[in-house]
Amino acid sequence: MAAMRLRPFLVTLLIPCAAASAACGSGASAGTGDPDGPATVQPGAVFTLAPGQTARLSGGGLTVRFDGVKNDSRCPTSVDCVWAGDATVTVSVTAGDGRPAARELHVTAPAATTTAVPGYVVALVGLTPERHSESPVPPGDYRARLRVDKR
Repeated sequence: MAAMRLRPFLVTLLIPCAAASAACGSGASAGTGDPDGPATVQPGAVFTLAPGQTARLSGGGLTVRFDGVKNDSRCPTSVDCVWAGDATVTVSVTAGDGRPAARELHVTAPAATTTAVPGYVVALVGLTPERHSESPVPPGDYRARLRVDKR
């Protein structure tokens, strides 16, 4: 009988906890399509962008736009590969009031996983989703995890 009364109480507690846990991913999301402009991110913090989204570094000295994935030859999750493969992520980086500079970042070293711009280093921390052998990743599904550090 006591278990019957306890069940609604536990469900009431678990639903908000599960929702909060799901909302708190491993990296902050940025560029959520806010009509007021790009999301603001802190130096050294990892942030996530979808294709076409932009993040502005706190203080306004730099913006980073995730343009898309140019090439994705990463090893699919269901396949045993000799090489991990690579993906080429394209970003546009704008320092201050300057013009956007197109840059390519790679998932796998020794190719460039970072790019330097005056006063900053932009790093590609990760790319999701992983590839599967059944079908290619739709371009709009990619998410780039990036970080901007001051030099």
